[in-house]
Parts: sequence; structure tokens; C-alpha cells
Amino acid sequence: MRRLAGRSTVSMQNIADELGISKVTVSKAINGKDGVGEALKEKILQTAAARGYVLPDYGQRKARTVGIIMSERFNSGGRDRFYMGMYDTIIHELRMRAYSSAMITPNRESLEQDAEMIEKPGVFDGLIFLGILDRAVRERIDRVALPKVYVDLYDATYHSDSVVTENIYSAYEMTKYLIRNGHREIGFVGSLGVTTSINDRYLGYVRALLEKGLPRQEMWIIPDRDREGGAVELQLPEKLPTAFMCNCDETAFRLIKALKLRNLSVPKDVSVAGFDNDIYARLCEPGLTTVAVDMEEIGRVAVARIVRCMESPGERDGEVYRIPGKLVFRDSVQELRGE
Repeated sequence: MRRLAGRSTVSMQNIADELGISKVTVSKAINGKDGVGEALKEKILQTAAARGYVLPDYGQRKARTVGIIMSERFNSGGRDRFYMGMYDTIIHELRMRAYSSAMITPNRESLEQDAEMIEKPGVFDGLIFLGILDRAVRERIDRVALPKVYVDLYDATYHSDSVVTENIYSAYEMTKYLIRNGHREIGFVGSLGVTTSINDRYLGYVRALLEKGLPRQEMWIIPDRDREGGAVELQLPEKLPTAFMCNCDETAFRLIKALKLRNLSVPKDVSVAGFDNDIYARLCEPGLTTVAVDMEEIGRVAVARIVRCMESPGERDGEVYRIPGKLVFRDSVQELRGE
């Protein structure tokens, strides 16, 4: 699926005049060049996006195309809503810089054909990996000799940049919020070892418990998916904690449904917190307390890094950019009185 950038009637000079800076400064920021401070660069990019600016191509440079590699399951229900939102943010940032993009969803059956297409000279100038991939798919595409940036996962080879949510500290802060509200028995819902995001969020949860000397009960660590990422039925123990920290909002949504089937009320009987602030947070009843992932900043940083990698291929890559999340307080967490 290819989406090509169009032209814009807004010029760099228009943006420069509005911000009271030089056109050269605007050009450097939009093209990902050095010489502009991060705060000013962000202001320039935000203004350009708000005005609908797209970097024009005057035929003086080769048009570049970025391949966005995703799991095909993100197009068919579940967490695809989260990743498709992130995908839209990335292609918006690419379009603003006059880069075209194409989504590729390789699976084990199509892998060799997709890899041959990706490796064909002149088809792609860079790749963005978005979300967890089947191991065989990832290992094969990892070998493609193109600039790469990984989003919401880490590059295991440490040769390419990775852009991720700051999972550990965000989950730590959310678990501390539960503790501040009087909860001393807190469970975690998420299948450990399936994704780095789940592992990191679990580590943040454990860190908060350790700091307060609170017990971590194995029976309250509830798997939510299989090794391939497919949802599994939540197996809740007979004795429940007073609160659960969930690795994502979709899981929190399913947990609330499972609790209601046991005639338990959220948050009166059990408090629930999530992670992502995606559509499931708003589908929950009551509204879900969660960690908001900054998709716009993740998309902006990912595109800035892939542009830098394509324009300056000799530079050292392999940095990890961790984007802070933000706690969002709704009605799914109850303060325990007298605690």
C-alpha cells in the first residue's frame, strides 16, 4: 500500500515569517539537519504540520520511499487499532517531508517473495519496523542491507536506532499510584517473555512493589496472550488482589469483562489500570486509568531518525530513544479508605 506525498501551498518562508526565524533554520529542521535546537525544531515541525506543509520536490533530488514492516495481524482486530494509529502518525511525518511509504506485512509463506521485493535495488531507501514481528520474519528482514529504525521494539543487533515508550518508569509510576491509593495487594496481567514491552512494564510494576516491601504473588501474575501474541482467556484465581496493573488497555478491557462475569464491580471490588490510552481505554466502563503513549512524538522521532540514517548512512546508529508516557486518571481506580 503506497501513499505518496502531495504538494503544499505553504512555503518554508511562510513558516519562517510566522515564527520570526530564517528560512535556512526552517529548512534544517524539516530536513533533519544539525544546527537547530530540539525545542525550536519541534516548534518548527509542529507549525509546519498545523499549516499542512509538505516538502516539495523540484526534481533536484531522488524521491525516497520508506517501507513500513508490520505484522499482518495488526490489520485484523485487537491491537491493530493501536499500531494503525502509530502507523498513521509515521506516514504523516513522512508525507510532510515528501517521502513516500509502503506497508509490507510479511508472513512465513510470503517471506522470501517479500524479502526479494524489499531488497530489489531502487524499491526502498529505508525501513521502519513497527511492533512485534514473527521471529523468522524479523530475522530475515534484519539481514536486508538498508537503513532501519525499530518502533515499539528493540533492535537486537544494536546496529539500528530503536524508538520505544519509556515502559519501565511509566509502569512503575502507575503502580505507585495504585499504592498511594491504599492498594497493598496488586496483580499484573500480561504474558511474560512474549514482548519486550510486556517485560519492561512488568519490571516497572515489580520495582514499585519492591520499594514498598509489598509481596508479589505468583497467582496474581495472569497471562493474557500466547507466544504468537494471540489473546487467551484470562484465568483468574479464586482470591483476587484489590488492584491489577495491566500491560495494555485491550487486556484491561478484557479483565473488566471477566470480573463482571464474576459479579465483581470495578473499581468497588477491584481497581484496574492499563497502558496505551488507546480506544479500549474509552470503551471500558468505567473509564480506564492508564498510561498515554505519545504516538505523535514516537512518530516524529522515528521519522527523524530514518531520514538521518538515509541522508547520512556513514554515521553511527544503534541509539535507543525512550519516549515518556503520561498517566491519565479516570474512574477505574478506587482509593481504599482507612489504608
